[in-house]
Amino acid sequence: MESQEVIARPHFDKADLAWLTDIRSRRAGSRGAPYFTLVFPGVDLEPKAFAAEVRARVEGISPIRFRLRSALVVPEQLVGRFHVFLIPDEGFGAILKLHDALHAGAIKAALRKDSPYLPHITVATTSDYNTARNLAISLNHGDIDIRGHIEALQVEHRIGEVIKLVAEIPLPKAGWFG
Repeated sequence: MESQEVIARPHFDKADLAWLTDIRSRRAGSRGAPYFTLVFPGVDLEPKAFAAEVRARVEGISPIRFRLRSALVVPEQLVGRFHVFLIPDEGFGAILKLHDALHAGAIKAALRKDSPYLPHITVATTSDYNTARNLAISLNHGDIDIRGHIEALQVEHRIGEVIKLVAEIPLPKAGWFG
């Protein structure tokens, strides 16, 4: 199955990036750098046309600064799993506005109608609610405070499990919001 997605791989301090990469690997089975998914699969466009549409949608949107300070348990009811998300306290609105800007025009078809968009970085996935809840409580009581910023978006094309980078689209450097 083929699909396109848009993600943002934020920049973090070296120690925060190492911690995020480690916890995601151990607790969520995720390899690689942490990211925000901004557009999920659901658009039937050729990869180059999809990337061109993303470029048009982010015109005038500046880089985004954010701070991850809260952990939240989110159920995935269809498969009986629970995720622990790190949610940006600062920058939440800016990431949400970026998501909304991307879901106009030809990309509107990818908008998920079954659940609201929640900007997050997944740090754990488990089938046991109490395990997820205890981790979220531990993170929240540990005064987590991770600063990051988004300077570019990546358009990815998936065929099965194979992911290919189609385009890296920088956000204009005019200023910061969020």
